[in-house]
Amino acid sequence: MNILFVYSNKNDPCTRKCSFELSKGLKKIGENSSEIYYQELSEQMIMDNDIIIFQRLGANGIIISLKDDYRIFDLIDKYYHSKKFVYMIDDLVIEEQSGLPKKFLNKCHGAICFNEQMKQHISLYCKKVYVMRTFVDINLIKKVRSNDLEGFNISWISTGAIGKELILDIINEINSRELDIKFITMSGSSFLNGVENVKSYRYVPFTKMIYLLNGTQILLNPAPNNDKDFKERMEKRTKKTITECLNCKTELKYALAGATNNIIISSKTVPFLYAIKNKKNGLLVEDDVNEWVNAIIKLYENEKLREKIIRYAYKDVNEHYSLKYASKKILEIFNEIIGI
Repeated sequence: MNILFVYSNKNDPCTRKCSFELSKGLKKIGENSSEIYYQELSEQMIMDNDIIIFQRLGANGIIISLKDDYRIFDLIDKYYHSKKFVYMIDDLVIEEQSGLPKKFLNKCHGAICFNEQMKQHISLYCKKVYVMRTFVDINLIKKVRSNDLEGFNISWISTGAIGKELILDIINEINSRELDIKFITMSGSSFLNGVENVKSYRYVPFTKMIYLLNGTQILLNPAPNNDKDFKERMEKRTKKTITECLNCKTELKYALAGATNNIIISSKTVPFLYAIKNKKNGLLVEDDVNEWVNAIIKLYENEKLREKIIRYAYKDVNEHYSLKYASKKILEIFNEIIGI
């Protein structure tokens, strides 16, 4: 089977994971897979491949011109009965660019998303929707050297800075207790610059993110649905409620935590309720600062509990969230689509 991933934003983390990493994984299990920038997509490339995947086109910050829209849609129409076209999307942003993702969903034979809640939304526009869970490239993560931080360290990663007020309250409460705990924060965390016991980084590349995670013991994932700033931004962008948006996200941070020997403490959104068995491979808490602080201190004081949770989560991520596992899953989906 010849498989082609068509992407539009090379610098987007979703592209790195869902195009380049998946393509690499497919090659490793013996499939002929390649990637192409959408403006370089040609009729010959369509002819040379069996499955063409449009990875989040129109929904990742790159404005696609009407000329390119029509050119791609014309190719889909021309080869609709001889090739299979798939739209892949991993976030509830189907209203972007005047609903361009919905147009792709209507045009394609099928769609791939990353949880059942997302499937419910996009099934309105595409008859065949397939779910595969998120994944991480564990072998690549293993190659990133460890960050030998001293003491006990907690990480927080959030491009959209969701839960920033809660994070600040957590940090201030931990600092007030004079515990030997430091925080490493990444992406949308500039508001924490100058806060005691916090080292803040903005938009770090993937390998540096893993390097930093390799030096921390806990990864925090607050996702409160009463975050006013995030709520306003997401509801304006998606035309959906903040709860719908949060429930359509993936449990990627759980997979990252497990692969880097961190313990995740998370809000109880649908993806993390799916992935986490409370106190077995992570901790689930309500969005109350005292619950978060108590969970942190519980792990901080109990090394045996930390070791137990880390061991179980690492095994689970290796078995169910690896690139190899995801590649086999998506190949099953492709084989089913070929049979349509």
